[in-house]
Amino acid sequence: MSAPREQHKERLKTLLNPRHIAFVGGRQMGRCIEMCRSAGFTGDIYVVNPKYADIAGIACVQSLTDLPVVPDASFIGLSPAGSIEAIAELASLDAPGAVAHAAGFGELGEDFRHLEDDLVAAAGNTVVLGPNTMGLLNNFDGVALWGDKNHCERVAGNGVALISQSGAFLFGVINVEQAYPLGLGISIGNQVMVDIALAIEAALDDTRVGVIGLYIEGLRDGPGLGAALCRALEKGVPIVLLRGGGTPAAAIASASHTGTLAVPNDFWNALVDRYALIEVDTPKALIETTKMLAVCGVPDDPRTFFVTYSGGACTLIAEQAPARDIELTTITDANRAAVVDTLPPNIHITNPFDLNLPWRSHSKVSLQDAASISHCLSDLTRGETGCITMLLDVPRAGDGQDEPWLPSITAMVDVARQTGLPCIAAGLLPEGIPVAQRFELLDGGVAPMMGMGETLDAIASASRYRRQREVLTQTAFPQPLLAPANPVNPVMLDEAASKARLECAQLSMPSRWTGPPDQATAAATELGFPVAVKMLSSTVAHKAKAGGVVLNIIDGNAVQQALANIRTAIASTGITLESVLVERMVANPRFELIIGIKRHPSLGLALLVGRGGIEVEQHTCYALVLLPASDREVENALARIDPGLSKPARSRVLGAVRAVVEFALDNKHALEELDINPLIVTEDDTVVAVDALVVIADNDL
Repeated sequence: MSAPREQHKERLKTLLNPRHIAFVGGRQMGRCIEMCRSAGFTGDIYVVNPKYADIAGIACVQSLTDLPVVPDASFIGLSPAGSIEAIAELASLDAPGAVAHAAGFGELGEDFRHLEDDLVAAAGNTVVLGPNTMGLLNNFDGVALWGDKNHCERVAGNGVALISQSGAFLFGVINVEQAYPLGLGISIGNQVMVDIALAIEAALDDTRVGVIGLYIEGLRDGPGLGAALCRALEKGVPIVLLRGGGTPAAAIASASHTGTLAVPNDFWNALVDRYALIEVDTPKALIETTKMLAVCGVPDDPRTFFVTYSGGACTLIAEQAPARDIELTTITDANRAAVVDTLPPNIHITNPFDLNLPWRSHSKVSLQDAASISHCLSDLTRGETGCITMLLDVPRAGDGQDEPWLPSITAMVDVARQTGLPCIAAGLLPEGIPVAQRFELLDGGVAPMMGMGETLDAIASASRYRRQREVLTQTAFPQPLLAPANPVNPVMLDEAASKARLECAQLSMPSRWTGPPDQATAAATELGFPVAVKMLSSTVAHKAKAGGVVLNIIDGNAVQQALANIRTAIASTGITLESVLVERMVANPRFELIIGIKRHPSLGLALLVGRGGIEVEQHTCYALVLLPASDREVENALARIDPGLSKPARSRVLGAVRAVVEFALDNKHALEELDINPLIVTEDDTVVAVDALVVIADNDL
């Protein structure tokens, strides 16, 4: 991390846990101050407003320079112009940081982007969260720099850091979710200074953060994000990702929401694979997965023991857990013998375990006796599991129907204490555990989960993360991403020029000739039939779809007919056929692949490997790997799309892929795009680059 960025991180950490706070704005600041007080803030609070004598019972001062101290944190609730002016005043005081609450900046479009530039220029060394943000919460230490009066719950011990590009999403979490260990909540807004990466870095410095949840639509600093994600991977802090903006329609919505650059889905997938991110697809899945990981951590042992009071639930778990690659604990004979005499004879000892107990029983284990249940579960799983999960639905309180089930809640707390294992108590239905029991479980170190499906998904995610991280720790952590580059005036080269640029990569290519159409027949005869005839164009990327390619030409007459067909096909485009490429057909083709390079403005270059041919976009059978890539990443990408290559063919394809990667890295500042499609694998395992397209900056030609 660069020195200025390290300074910004330290100032963000001060913003997260200040000694004193200044609120700058009108009467609405009263609600923000109430929120801060209810969060448990015990430091000094100041209010800056030249019009009012006091707000929320605190005497107002005329300006920030009238404060008795330079505030560690300021919440700016003014217009865009007023916010810039206030932040400039804070910068003159060398204040550590501020929250710029106002919207009306770059999210409104390019005409408003200059306001963000003005804000950054005004801030100097004062770090700014926002603009267009709800603010931040620190429930570990009792701090709220938040744009309204909402609910908040203090968190002791391990908690979640939730970093969201949507303030409304965080608003929903703090006002709806209960018994959710939200330690830090950061609404990053337009990310003009505090971006996702910086927020992650600050959260990772807090040892109380057990897991980080992200809601992201777009990025500003891809390499910075990569470095932060890599650090989380090294520390063993899981990152759970909910993303938006991956489709064209979503990208438009993202731009109007926070004004950041959206990331296409294939680049997101590459990011997930590279850094072992846990990806979820709903807000509720983000909440439940981060909750489980914060309370339970990542189990050291992948085996899970499930207990329910329902035969139907056992049937569902027995089917759905293995389908998610959840390993079920095997009950040993010794553990079975330890409990069999304590249970009614109608209970079969299996996993999933249907603990179908009566309220009272002559056996030692009964539904009313929490201690007997906890001893049974502890003995049954001793030394043989990594996680114990109970699924039950507790009736609503008020008429006593919940009472038979309350000892089971107590029992799970006892199990967690006795075994020291990660323990979960989950409702089969999303509202299966009442709020009071959720808090009892959370306080006892048991994850109170909502819904069987969400619970199974969370357990599976934790297990998958553990496996992926083990692989990375045994090999090497991801290399830093390439710094962003913006190739100047990139130019699409025609096929002949593209192949010429790739000669240095030493790829095998067919024998070929380039020249005017009237010499094509003679050239084809000299090369030897069959041949392909292709139009050469620096404006048409997909020649075959435009009718500019004719294959399997067997004689001179067919060459002339091919030229006529190409002229007819391109007549409506206004392109004239001035030059063609004639090349030998590849004999005995077996597979068609594609090797490509794509660029994202924030994430840099990425390698694309997939099934090739003219329908590659339609079938979307490809893998994307961010560069620079390790051999393991490249080999895994090929394995995901492998059509059944022999060992020699696989080796030669990998050689071609590595050659393309080397070419891309050698031209990392100039290369915009590269496609070799198809790369043909023949029956005798020869690998030939048949077509190529290179888009590169014109100053590098």
